[in-house]
Amino acid sequence: MGNRERIVLEGLRLFNEDGFDAVSTNHISKKLGISPGNLYYHFRNKEEIAFELYSRMTDEVRRNGVWDSPVTSAGVARVYVVSLSIILRFRFVFADSASLMRANPSIASRHSESLSWATDRLIALFEELRALGHFRRPDLPGSSVGRCASTTAVVFVGWWQYLGAIYGERGATHGHLGEGARHAFSIVEPHLTDDFAKEVAAEIERIAACGTIDGLPPA
Repeated sequence: MGNRERIVLEGLRLFNEDGFDAVSTNHISKKLGISPGNLYYHFRNKEEIAFELYSRMTDEVRRNGVWDSPVTSAGVARVYVVSLSIILRFRFVFADSASLMRANPSIASRHSESLSWATDRLIALFEELRALGHFRRPDLPGSSVGRCASTTAVVFVGWWQYLGAIYGERGATHGHLGEGARHAFSIVEPHLTDDFAKEVAAEIERIAACGTIDGLPPA
């Protein structure tokens, strides 16, 4: 593994553990045992490291926002579990969002767009479930579907911060994926038929119980 990748991964670890504001490029280079000059060869400052990490996160989010149609209960469950897995791995983005937005306007502009895109994909997922006959009320207003999507996004974004506030930063672990996914799924669950909702819930537990998700290591 080259130094650039080592810098990115160590930056992610330190940003997650200590917070974006508390970490400097000197901290990262010292932890890696490389000179500050070596780090600056790859990144001019920690904001550039954060932007690289943010770009990687959004790439993963967009890949997770594409599913095979017609979507299955396993496909729905995967969207939920993987979404929370990604946010856990890049949790500093959400825990320190205000600092990041101030420090890097490029992240600020992309963040709003990314959240809107993710919410729109949830709406698309719910509308596909409606078209497949999995909604109790086929005539549920679009405004209600939209509220389900936006509320689900709020749970996704806030779940790990909620756990961190209760148990401490290190208390929020991969083991909470299933619980978080079930909380998020509970937003739309009352609108789904009983059989399909039970299938999704079972798939969430199954996928979350895996040690890895498509080879991604637990955070």
